[in-house]
Amino acid sequence: MFLFSSFVRIYGLILVAILLFQVSDKPAPYPVSQEAVASSDAGAVSLVIWTDRAKYSLGDGIKVNAALQNEGDETVYIDRRIFWGGLGGGLKLGIMDEHGKDLPARLALSDAPMPPPKEGDTSFLIRLEPGYLYGTYVFLKSQDFFPKSGKYALRVAYGSSLLKETVAPEFRNLPVLWAHSPIIESKPIWITVTAKGRNVKR
Repeated sequence: MFLFSSFVRIYGLILVAILLFQVSDKPAPYPVSQEAVASSDAGAVSLVIWTDRAKYSLGDGIKVNAALQNEGDETVYIDRRIFWGGLGGGLKLGIMDEHGKDLPARLALSDAPMPPPKEGDTSFLIRLEPGYLYGTYVFLKSQDFFPKSGKYALRVAYGSSLLKETVAPEFRNLPVLWAHSPIIESKPIWITVTAKGRNVKR
């Protein structure tokens, strides 16, 4: 029993340490109070999402983080160009209310397909070592996405638009998430939205 409880404490500390770092080199500027949730059956690469807290008012801003993480034993490569707005740009946001109804989650960004890398560009691939994450975040105004107070589930999907035939030959045999790779979906996370407060907080 002592060994098991020690393992749980150590595992929890490791998870918190991972979440306290942005997918860039900078530490997160806010405490992560909501557990990050990763996709369950997406192969070696999963998608983990989290918010800065679990409860907001209709006047608050919500920071939604999404990061691809390598859970396997081998290095993989991903397109560094990840944008919100739809699968054409990489990340698509989904919102569902507590009754199972899907809500509009269209971000004010284009869902046009990602253009191929520029000729001679060698920086479009990110080397994702085992145990590492790479991603981005989006800032939402709650009143623009949630019609009333209640509980809502957020889910994010990632799809690569990188075509093997559009990159230089030296990159084509690398273990890359190409456009034909399966869509990676996160598990949903739940937030509560209340009607109190009208000041948007960043």
